[in-house]
Amino acid sequence: MATENEITEVEGTDGSGSPPNDPKATQKTVRTKVPEVEIHLYREGKGPIDVFKSRLGGWDQDQLEVQEILEKYGLKSIFAFNPSSGRGVPIPFGRNGRSLLGYRDGSVIHVDGGGKVILVLDSG
Repeated sequence: MATENEITEVEGTDGSGSPPNDPKATQKTVRTKVPEVEIHLYREGKGPIDVFKSRLGGWDQDQLEVQEILEKYGLKSIFAFNPSSGRGVPIPFGRNGRSLLGYRDGSVIHVDGGGKVILVLDSG
């Protein structure tokens, strides 16, 4: 799921209004790679139930899109998780749904999630 954005730059005319002399130099294409992390998702210490790539967002393109993960997997909260010790630390996130901590492009993150509480009423 490597996502790339393509930016095309077209040179204008010179000061006299005529196009530049070199026709091959009139168009330049630049490809930029969108920063991503690989996430190993556990549910209450069991798993991983899924392994996927997630884009990083924010101004510096280093914040995890926490809200998207919570909604996609029906989780109430997620924790940075160490599979060998079983310990986790909450991943804090702001109103925009992005993590407050930054992550590096290409990092592998083990995440443990807690499920949402679903209330079932028995009318019997």
